[in-house]
Amino acid sequence: MVKVRHLGMTSLILLTFLCLSPTVFAEIAPGTVIDKTNAEEAQGLLPDPVLNWVKKGDGTMTVGELPFNLDDFMPPAALEYMESNKGKYDLDEEGLIVDLKTGKLPEFIDGIPFPEIDLEDPDVAAKIMYNKHFYSYTVGNSQVPFQVSWVGLKTGFEREIIMDYWTYALDGFPAAKEESNPENVEMHSLIIALAPFDIKGTNILLWRYRDAKKDSTFAYVPAIRRVRRMSPANRSDAFLGTDFCVDDAWGYGGKINAFNWKLIEKKDQLLPCYPGKPLKLQKNDAGEWATVNEGQNITYGYQTEGYQGAPWWPQEIIYVKRPTYILECTAKDKYYNYGPQQLWVDAGCYTPTYKVISDRAGAYWKVEWQSIGGISSTDGSYRFAGLANMMAFDDRSEHACVLVLYNPKNSSRYIAQHDRNDFSLGGFQKLCK
Repeated sequence: MVKVRHLGMTSLILLTFLCLSPTVFAEIAPGTVIDKTNAEEAQGLLPDPVLNWVKKGDGTMTVGELPFNLDDFMPPAALEYMESNKGKYDLDEEGLIVDLKTGKLPEFIDGIPFPEIDLEDPDVAAKIMYNKHFYSYTVGNSQVPFQVSWVGLKTGFEREIIMDYWTYALDGFPAAKEESNPENVEMHSLIIALAPFDIKGTNILLWRYRDAKKDSTFAYVPAIRRVRRMSPANRSDAFLGTDFCVDDAWGYGGKINAFNWKLIEKKDQLLPCYPGKPLKLQKNDAGEWATVNEGQNITYGYQTEGYQGAPWWPQEIIYVKRPTYILECTAKDKYYNYGPQQLWVDAGCYTPTYKVISDRAGAYWKVEWQSIGGISSTDGSYRFAGLANMMAFDDRSEHACVLVLYNPKNSSRYIAQHDRNDFSLGGFQKLCK
């Protein structure tokens, strides 16, 4: 065994500086195109698997700027309670939100629970993720249509399914405070398969509780015309044969206290963004806010004749340098299909952009990533950040699924007028049939 007996003072100071100082990366100016010839310039600004795709020539990344400040895109309900929520809540030993005054679960949370982020707080990672969930609740009930395409690295486009995602928020959104909630539900959601015929009606219902109770998840199976209850581990199974699982929804769709969380670091990332102006919001006759897409679409390599990169690579996305929390989570359920997951979460809107997924042995498996865009009313009085597209690429099978939300044929609704009965077991079964 070799021992180091002496280290000069200069070398010691240099070594200490390198160990304690944050990593410094070269500045990448807007307009820079990152490809396989200069991919090293993006080292540290992207997860390693994503950077490796660029090095292989799967795609290029154009560094850009947004014509608005994403930090300003905070839902009104979140802004209203930003000051009053400072120092109001904490987490208990089970990882649940508690009111600091009472030490108990709050009856209702208005807005985002943790507007101040302390990087020294041992629970900071879980608090960031609670903010992520409550950010989505503050826009009220929603209905979000989307399409999912199967794309193989060698096979190209394979098939498409058409789906809807509904949410019914019972926390975070002030208007929900007056609703009866004897089961202490935080949020209901529905994933609804609309087409093609062979998967139509294969739907999933979620009840998420505000206390320690595990999620109640139900799946309707058309072949047997029955609703079946799913176990928490089922939420990590492949959904409808895609490369996504149910918990991959919107970057992370699981219950926060079902995982162990830790903060790795805070640094900059190249955030994938929908280019151009925010998607328009207009009030409809029901008083809902509905998105209006005036023609901007996201296309993929397989849709571009002669494209030499990966067929799943998005073409119009730009990449904007943004501060980011790097988090790691591991499931408490030993039967969960994923091992450690690393999430890159935007520090302004608490939205995960990249998620690097390992198997239960800890070996790298696949990446889920998604782009962010602005959504705004014409006068800017109602605005927030939304997801433009998602993609999951399995490096082992060389297969991807791409999910498109911002599309001229899609119109999402917020503060949506849902019938709450549709989120009951009886209503769910009727809806599926």
